[in-house]
Amino acid sequence: MLETKRSITLTGEIKVKDSDRTVVYLNATVAEDGDGDNITQNIQDSKLYEANKDSVRQEIAEFTEQFYAAQDARATETTGGQ
Repeated sequence: MLETKRSITLTGEIKVKDSDRTVVYLNATVAEDGDGDNITQNIQDSKLYEANKDSVRQEIAEFTEQFYAAQDARATETTGGQ
């Protein structure tokens, strides 16, 4: 029996000025039914991360806010805006 689930996937790459290298890779999934939401971050370049920690962490926080917004939008859709 086929069981299909829908989800929203967010991906992000954080790069710093004057470098085309990815410092942090971000991935998040928001499941339509609310089961299995997740968010992950992988540091790809630890030297650039350490050298730019404040700005990189700020961008991680922005990504996390987008994840929360997608969760909130799902909650609004499933409750019919009530």
